[in-house]
Amino acid sequence: MRLALLVAILLVAIEPPTAAGQSELKVDIDQASFAYDSNNSLVEIYMAFEASTLPFRSEDSVMVAHLPVVYQMRRSTSASLDGTPLEAVWADTSSITFVVADTSLLVDGQHFLFQSRAAIPPGEYELGISFPPGPGDNRVELEVTREVVVPDFASTEVASLSEITLASSISRSDDKASSFYKHGLDIRPNANQLYGGTLSQLYYYAEVYSVEASAGSSSEYTVLSYLAEANRPQPMADFEKRAQRAVRSPDVLVGSFDLSQLPSGSYFLRLVVLGPSNEALVERSRKFFVYNPSVEREVVVAEATSFEASEFASLSAEDIEESFKRISMIATDRERRRIRSIEDADERRRFLYDFWLIRDPNPDTRDNEFRDEFFRRVQYANERYTTSFREGWESDRGRVIVRHGMPSNVEPHLYDRETAPYEIWQYNNIPGEGQGIFIFADTQGFGAFELLHSTVSGERQNPAWLSELRRR
Repeated sequence: MRLALLVAILLVAIEPPTAAGQSELKVDIDQASFAYDSNNSLVEIYMAFEASTLPFRSEDSVMVAHLPVVYQMRRSTSASLDGTPLEAVWADTSSITFVVADTSLLVDGQHFLFQSRAAIPPGEYELGISFPPGPGDNRVELEVTREVVVPDFASTEVASLSEITLASSISRSDDKASSFYKHGLDIRPNANQLYGGTLSQLYYYAEVYSVEASAGSSSEYTVLSYLAEANRPQPMADFEKRAQRAVRSPDVLVGSFDLSQLPSGSYFLRLVVLGPSNEALVERSRKFFVYNPSVEREVVVAEATSFEASEFASLSAEDIEESFKRISMIATDRERRRIRSIEDADERRRFLYDFWLIRDPNPDTRDNEFRDEFFRRVQYANERYTTSFREGWESDRGRVIVRHGMPSNVEPHLYDRETAPYEIWQYNNIPGEGQGIFIFADTQGFGAFELLHSTVSGERQNPAWLSELRRR
């Protein structure tokens, strides 16, 4: 299953190194998936090792660090119902070698970049990477695990978009023997997704598949790329780009954004493939971080906005109806009764204005943080759970996320032999409830996870939920 292990290179990062001689290895890990064949997707694993924590030793007048590495990709469920551990779908053991002329020449912030690739069947996994000590190495063994969802790109009936590689540089290259060569490009991934300081340019790489299936007779399609703050779904001013692309499959998307004037914080890069009627065919997003301590964040104090000057005063009847459907998820019983009783359009607009105003935690600023968070959750639910039958926020899982936010823990049971696929969502603290649990299951086998049971008041309660999951 192993395809290739790529040669290590040296790059400059923006975090300072740890003290020389430290016995604990430090590494940042990231990954992205791309189309491969009808049965597998190609998973690329990116690793950036902090140079000062590598076990360098003198060999033949140079300094060499040999780093054993062990990979395992297991299904998300760690064991079957009878307790037997599930077999890893991919396992590999190798050794990475780093060579420098003299460790005294290493400068602050240097990392070694390494990349590996493997063909993996689509599904949900736990990726485990361990770095055991080598001979004569007193370093502490490091084990890293992370949840990985490998998408299925095999369908040719609808457009799809690969995951996004965030990079520190992308340049044209004819060197096909290079470890980081792909589609005529030299791509250097940024494994920790941190930008700022001397690394002020964000580069990205992605691939579009089967866009012709959704483009109709058109020979072109549109790609929208933009940056958004982590708590806001809308594009930031001056960080939005549209490009017309010729229909081809696969199509390689490469771009960049200058982050030098962004204040420190969390952001999202979003890519949207648009069809001939400007409809969104598919989209992806990647979170990244910016550290620019010299750039101050502008705090805007807003003047009081009257209803007549607000966006609510001009809402169409369709927008009002859609807004009422969404706020019903978080409205009080009294508010829901009021929603059902209002018929006049202007009165309905005024209700929406008041609904968000009373929930604004800081009315003296331009932003309504509560409303921003609400729409961020709606957008997340749509990105993850939308189907051809309904938007993601209308699904049971989407509704719970919109109401309560992200769960504290998700326990997936997607491949158990004796039960239908199901998930257990745990919340550590729901206001007014304390701890809460939600059980979602795909009992019909069509990928629609419905709520079977919850300990939260007002939700469906079925203590015998497990019996509904047993396969007949």
